[in-house]
Amino acid sequence: MTVSNLLETSVGDLVAERPDRARVFDRLKIDYCCGGGRSLREAAALKGLDPETVGTMLDASTGPADEPSESWSDQPLDELIDHIIATHHTFLRSELPRLSRHFKRVERAHGEEATWVSEARQVFTNLRDELVDHMRKEEEIVFPLIRTASNQADATDLSEPMQEMIAEHDEAGDALEQLRALSNEYTAPEWACPTFRALVDGLRDLETDMHRHVHKENHILFPRARAILN
Repeated sequence: MTVSNLLETSVGDLVAERPDRARVFDRLKIDYCCGGGRSLREAAALKGLDPETVGTMLDASTGPADEPSESWSDQPLDELIDHIIATHHTFLRSELPRLSRHFKRVERAHGEEATWVSEARQVFTNLRDELVDHMRKEEEIVFPLIRTASNQADATDLSEPMQEMIAEHDEAGDALEQLRALSNEYTAPEWACPTFRALVDGLRDLETDMHRHVHKENHILFPRARAILN
């Protein structure tokens, strides 16, 4: 794909075609999950970046040798769902409790020096609870419906829950933006203890994984499920 074609393609489609492009977008803080419907030209301009330069970076980018480059755009939906659960849901079920523990310790020890921690903890706690409920609904309702989508006679039963999931993805994205802003772009104070640094690093990793997670659902899984029913 030429650079000029890249510029007119949505960022969500660009990552769906080549997952390693997410690394470039992460580095440039370009939203390819909830904002993945924007063209590369528009998304770059929103960040004050030169679209042609970003297009050239994408054209030249290659992931590291150990980074999976498999695109989920043409894999069976059952396999994509299994991958989302095994990779992203498993990550959240492990990481959310760990970050909760770190928040408690950091707030108790350093809440007076780093006043933003208390507000960030509340934002995180709300996000954690919403994500736990969100995963339950996906695994118990939405994903089973998608697995049997080829036998569904009426798309209405599937389109409504998927729209609800997308709306909840947007809310999670807003919470992650708040955490990034409150933590000064995930920057620990110079005097921060190891737990404080682990908390900030963990929040950054949470955002990165959520971007990949939401992208796979919003721009690959859900559109493909809709196409089956049309």
